[in-house]
Amino acid sequence: MIDKRAQMMDAGMRLFQTEKPFGTVLGGIKTEMAKYGKVLRANETDHSQLPDTTGDCDLFLDWSSAFKNRYISCKLEDAGMVGTTAEGEPVRRYAVTLKEGNTNKDLNKALAAAAIIIFLALAFIIGKGHPSFWIVLIFLSLGCCSAYRMLKPSKNATQLAKQLLEVFKEAK
Repeated sequence: MIDKRAQMMDAGMRLFQTEKPFGTVLGGIKTEMAKYGKVLRANETDHSQLPDTTGDCDLFLDWSSAFKNRYISCKLEDAGMVGTTAEGEPVRRYAVTLKEGNTNKDLNKALAAAAIIIFLALAFIIGKGHPSFWIVLIFLSLGCCSAYRMLKPSKNATQLAKQLLEVFKEAK
């Protein structure tokens, strides 16, 4: 199930040249993205089921985990002919644009809340039922820091988008 609340943000764009036709290039991009999760083509999904900020896309990658919903959308555009090969085949330029987004799943939110509660409980255990203000403050800070680390946006999506763009750069 795709979380419509995910905020899809620009993850980059890459220009590349190849003599292959649009459909073949799109199929190659889908194959590369399929290594990481389920890829949907534009004609395989209803755009109303995708996050509102996705916009127009040709491919949509859902590579969610148990803790985070993670998505990457891909838009491939033909940028025109740039020349011909030695055999006379046209060489075309393509532009691929990626957007990435992620949200926390309910399990992750529950674990973050549990971390805060556990650290507060530890403050009371260490303080033998009557912890000092400083012990509570320290353990509450530790719990909040743990929760923040669990709930902060995933860097994996940004790294995967950069990695995919590098692969697309080498496309021939």
